[in-house]
Amino acid sequence: MPFWKSAAAIALMSAALVLPRPASADVHLSETTRYYIVKGETGRDVVRDMARRGPRSGFLARDIAQTWYSPRNEGDLVMQDGICRVRDPGVRLHIRYTYPRLSERADPQLQHRWTAFIAGVQKHEGQHAALAVDMARKMDDLLSRFAMRTRDRHCGKAKRELARRMDAIWKEYDVRQNAFDKVEHRRGGEVDKLVRALTR
Repeated sequence: MPFWKSAAAIALMSAALVLPRPASADVHLSETTRYYIVKGETGRDVVRDMARRGPRSGFLARDIAQTWYSPRNEGDLVMQDGICRVRDPGVRLHIRYTYPRLSERADPQLQHRWTAFIAGVQKHEGQHAALAVDMARKMDDLLSRFAMRTRDRHCGKAKRELARRMDAIWKEYDVRQNAFDKVEHRRGGEVDKLVRALTR
């Protein structure tokens, strides 16, 4: 049965490498949270209900909780003195969390175990979010510190080069997200401990 994992979406806008200069302002971060209600008389019932009601992961699987994030690059690509650079570069990062919420009708003992369970879930998802923020900062730094000299006044080559470097950052952090999940989801890992505590 799949447990929670992070989903991500990225929108790369055309931009370019810019000249070294002081780092730009921090990433503009926004966050939203949504919930779905789960029910059950026992911890096992609740886990099964989360597997039925949780956010989709692909076409068939469902997660118990999910962190979705989408960075958006900002700024205008301009040519100056033979160099393509981004004017007013920046990165906006939106993070959306999806968590289960236990029905208020649940048994008090189950509610007590749930409190510890959901705290662990939020810690796990928060670490995924922290990696996403690090990724966005690295993208922002790339926009703020590089430039490309070219004879193409439309900066076509610079656009392609930045897209390649942005994609490399994305792939680097995708590997890190998956590596984190692999550790957390292993037998005896934090995820396994949380589920066992809830279903004992």
